[in-house]
Formats: sequence, structure tokens, C-alpha cells
Amino acid sequence: MKIPIYKLEFDSDFTLKYQKGVKSILNSKSISEGNFVKKFEKNYAKFIKSNYSLAVSSGTAALEIAFRAVNPSCKKIIIPTNTFFGTAAAVTRSNSPIELCDIENDTFGICPFELEKKINKNTGAVCIVHVGGIISSYVKEIIEICNFYNVPLIEDAAHAHGSYYKNYRAGTIGDIGCFSFFPTKVMTTGEGGMITTNNLKYYYVMKSLKNFGRNNKDIKFQINDGNNYKMSEFQGLMGYLDLKRVKKRILRRKKLATIYQEYLKKNKIFNCSYQKKGVTSYYKQIIKTRINNSILREYFNKYDITLTSEVWKYPIHVQPFYKKKFINKKFSCADNFSNYHICPPLYPELKFKEVDYILNIFDKASFELTKKISK
Repeated sequence: MKIPIYKLEFDSDFTLKYQKGVKSILNSKSISEGNFVKKFEKNYAKFIKSNYSLAVSSGTAALEIAFRAVNPSCKKIIIPTNTFFGTAAAVTRSNSPIELCDIENDTFGICPFELEKKINKNTGAVCIVHVGGIISSYVKEIIEICNFYNVPLIEDAAHAHGSYYKNYRAGTIGDIGCFSFFPTKVMTTGEGGMITTNNLKYYYVMKSLKNFGRNNKDIKFQINDGNNYKMSEFQGLMGYLDLKRVKKRILRRKKLATIYQEYLKKNKIFNCSYQKKGVTSYYKQIIKTRINNSILREYFNKYDITLTSEVWKYPIHVQPFYKKKFINKKFSCADNFSNYHICPPLYPELKFKEVDYILNIFDKASFELTKKISK
């Protein structure tokens, strides 16, 4: 059985509705930022339960716009080292220096104890990352730290569409939430992103920044150092339609993840991580392991199973572009986590019989690899 890293399928009903929508777009007056983008923004705000939403060209663009909006003086921005390099790239593109922070071992978010050591009056923003869709169990402490120092809090919620923990809902936890609609994400527009906020001032600033920095009232004039981060009507249409099925797809992800969790709960080598309260998007099923993930990736490949990308194998402090800046810094939790976790296939198109096959290989790996290591 060959199991790919990801599959994305659209049923005939979705396809027909998309085709009908495309015809409507082609007969309209706008194929960029028109009726469907507005509908998508409005409905996404309802889904996230935010006051405002802005559709943009990518999740990274969403982050850059957010950082520019809250940190116009370009002070240092604190991010966890355990994140996709797109988060760091967005900080750099916003002309702000990066301050890296280690993670905690429970939910793999920014460590509040490390954050408190690094945050100060020269901090322009703090960015938290909902790793795999999991909201940090320390989110209350992080919010309190940011409030104490009067520092804006940004969410990299690229994995966390629909996630919430207690009263903390992804996209409304901080001052601004940033989502990605890359094809592998919980929902997709092909490429694209969304910014959510409850702050009207930030909303208008970001609306300007995504459209070349134009004045929102008189678009002939530039008032900000913005860029072109608009979304096309074709992407807006796809997002509008995909949003209608996202809750059903999240439930499917949960069913599949629960199978992994139940099967491996007594396994001494593999330990499934999950959010203990609330709901997660189940973008990834993170499994901590006692065996290095490079060995496991090679092992699963032998059985035609492609493990999905780790979150993340190469933290920011080891990335070539940033490595020199953090050469003498220690991030022990992130270093350990990056080498000792895997993410098995988890997407709505995955069949139950395919999960059974994957779990069978987990059993083989538990026996064969542990035996080799003990020797």
C-alpha cells in the first residue's frame, strides 16, 4: 500500500459550484477583490468569531502586514524558534529585528518563562504559533505577560482554523490572527491567507498596507509603506466554498487522529500529543518518539509511507539565513523536539484501512528499531 504525504479532493457538487462561480466572476466587473472575496471575508470572520477579516495573498503576507501594523517603529519582535521560516521571513520583511525564544515541552508553544526573560520596553510585538493546530496550555500566562509590558500579541494561526482552548479561540486570542490557505492546510484557496482582528484601528491600517499603502478613503494617495497582497476573486470563490465544508473536514481529521491516539496510548516508544481541552483543527498529529525522526522517516519510506513534515525539523536558529545571529544562544527544548517527533499522514481523504496499515508499521518500528538501539 502506497500512502502519499497528502491528498486533496473535491466532490462533484463542489466542482459544479466552483464552475458556476467562475462563470459569474468572468461576467462580473471585477476578477480581483470583488463579491466573492468580500463574502469570504465576512463568513470567515463569523467562523473565527472576530469583528474583522482581511483576505490576503498568503499566510506570510498576513504576518508581515500584522507586524507592520502593530510595530511601526520596528522594535524587536519575539517569535518561537520552533516555527516555519515563513514566520521569521515576515518579521525580516517588516524591517524588524528578530528575538528568538525557546518552547515548552507540553504544547510546543513559546515558553512563558523564557518570554518573561526577553520581553521589555524595546519589544515591538510577540508572535505565538499554534503548532499543529494546538493552542498552548500557557496561553493565559503569555497574554498576561504581553499585557503587563503593553506589547501587542500576534498569532501565527496557519495550522489552527477553528481551534479553541477554553475561552481562547485561534484568531481572536491576540491583537491580530494570521491564517494560511496553502493546499495542505485545514482549508485552502490554493495560495492565500486571512488576517483577523477585533481592533478597528489595526483593521484600517492593514487594509491600507495590503493595497500598496493606499489611503482607504482616497485610493489615489499612498499613506503607508505597503505592498500588493490582494486576493483574486477565483481564490475568494474557492475559500468561500471550502469554508462551507471545513467543519466536516475537521471532524474527519479528529476521527483519524483519535485512532492514532487510542492505538498508541500504551506504546513506550511513540507518544501522541493533543490538546487536552477545547477543540483543535488536527492539522497534524504530533507524535513524540524516543527514536530520531530521521531514522523513522527512512524506515516508513521502506513501506511506501511518506511521513508529513515535522513541526519543525529545522528551527529558525539553525536556518542558514539566521544561524549566525544566534550562534551562541541555546534552545534546548526546541532542539530536542525537532529531532524526536514525527507527524504521520493525517488528512480527510485518508482512508481508515490506510491508517490501519500505518499503525501496523508503527508496531514493526517499535519492535525492530528498539531492538537495534538496545544492541
